[in-house]
Amino acid sequence: MHEIKIFLASSSELKEDRDQFEIFIARKNDEWRSRDILLRVIRWENFLDAMSAEGLQAEYNKAAEESDLFVMLVQNKVGPFTAEEFDHAFGKFSKAKRPLIYTYFKPWTTRDPSELKSLWAFEAKLKELKH
Repeated sequence: MHEIKIFLASSSELKEDRDQFEIFIARKNDEWRSRDILLRVIRWENFLDAMSAEGLQAEYNKAAEESDLFVMLVQNKVGPFTAEEFDHAFGKFSKAKRPLIYTYFKPWTTRDPSELKSLWAFEAKLKELKH
C-alpha cells in the first residue's frame, strides 16, 4: 500500500475545519483503498504529549518536513507555531521539491489588528515566495 502523508497546519481557531478535512480524507481513503493508496492526515492534536528531547514543536516541524503534502488553513491569523511549520515545510521543499505545499484562506472575521497583522505578513511572505 502506498501511503501519502498530509501534514495539516492551522491555528487553533480552525479546529472544526481540520476535523472536516480529516473526515473528507477518510472518505477518500474508502474510495482509494482499491488502488492501494492510503492518505494519512498528520495533525498536532494527534501527537502524544510525551516529553520530547527538543520539545513537541520540533516533532511537529519534523513531521511537516517528512510529509508528502503540507496543507495550511488560514483565517484570522497565522500563529507563530503554524508559521514555523510552514517554514520547515518550505525549507524542505526548496531542497527536495517535497512536500508539495497548499495554502487555503477563509475570509477573515476578526477586527483585531494584531491578528490581522500576522495574516497580512504571511500573505506578503507568500507573494515574495511567488506562491
